Amino acid sequence: MENELKRLLAGSEEPNRWKIAADWKGEGKKVVGLLCSYIPEEIIHAAGMLPVRIMSTQQTNTPNADLYRPPHTCLYCTHVLESLFSGEFEFLDAVVGTSWDQDLIRLWDVWKYLEKTPATHILHLPLSDTGTNRKQYAKEVKKFAGFIENLSGEKITAEGLFRSISLFDRARNLLHRLYDLRKRPAPPLSGSEMLRLTTAAMLMPIEEFTTQVESLLPYLENRECTLETKQPRILVSSDRLDDSRYLDLVEENGCLVAMDDLDTGARWFWERAEAARTDSVEAMLEALAYRSHAQPASPCMMNWAEQVEQVASWVKAFDIQGVLELPLMYSRSRQMRAPYFKKKLTERGIPIASFEREYQLSNVGQLRTRIGAFVEMLQ
Repeated sequence: MENELKRLLAGSEEPNRWKIAADWKGEGKKVVGLLCSYIPEEIIHAAGMLPVRIMSTQQTNTPNADLYRPPHTCLYCTHVLESLFSGEFEFLDAVVGTSWDQDLIRLWDVWKYLEKTPATHILHLPLSDTGTNRKQYAKEVKKFAGFIENLSGEKITAEGLFRSISLFDRARNLLHRLYDLRKRPAPPLSGSEMLRLTTAAMLMPIEEFTTQVESLLPYLENRECTLETKQPRILVSSDRLDDSRYLDLVEENGCLVAMDDLDTGARWFWERAEAARTDSVEAMLEALAYRSHAQPASPCMMNWAEQVEQVASWVKAFDIQGVLELPLMYSRSRQMRAPYFKKKLTERGIPIASFEREYQLSNVGQLRTRIGAFVEMLQ
């Protein structure tokens, strides 16, 4: 079973990342790229298309993207744009973004302007979690469903949508079971392996993912990750972190990433849709909108106190000794929240350190030294 696990984890690595989507496209089916975790994938699936999270290459230089984007802006967006210019996303039939922050909006603007992908759509994402805003996001999700129906040429049915919701909730339940195993002193997967697993799930048909994970569960329940040192236990917090080598770098310092606060990890799957079977497509779309908008709070949202509460609850549940922030350089939303986040966690007696990173793995020596000092302090 170890070989099967390795094949699954390898699905998100750069050489393999787009193979499934390209094969899907080669069979005459459509692929939709997503720039944000707040977009309900179930709607795309219900229309018979494949949703994939957009990730970029780890190349150092971005000469083409630099012509369209100013310096000192989100490096994820810059690298994604460079990948678009290099032809990496030729298999996409559509790309969908949200108003997560101004950088993501500007990326979507340029993508639409360049006309390199047949269709584009953007959802306005309310940045505070109120009843009114959830209703507003439900309207955005219904517009998105109309866009997907036009793209696929087929009407989304209540039966099809319910099936898709059930499949994705099944996958989320499996991920919750795996995350529960991370509470063990010796979990089955390292933090790096877990990130490779969740990012692989974002790139493949959900049916294939659930089937593979279900077959691996008995094996994983008896497996122990191969890290030599499993203390201290760290929670890593970041956004748009899709390169597992960053977590390798953390764990090489003699610790275990036992939990994460990532939109490519826990925040992505934590909430379920749990829509009761109904003949109303509209009611199920509302359930999906509420589920997406209510996911564990990210820095773009204004409910900073809830974000602290969420991380603090994970610290307790997963027996975490320290929180390590790896903010993406020039991430304005996280930079604005940083002083409050650090102050409130410190007041709770939770050690926290924050070290900026680039999108591609770089400044390895400097990061290793800083992370190592934090780990040594926790020891």
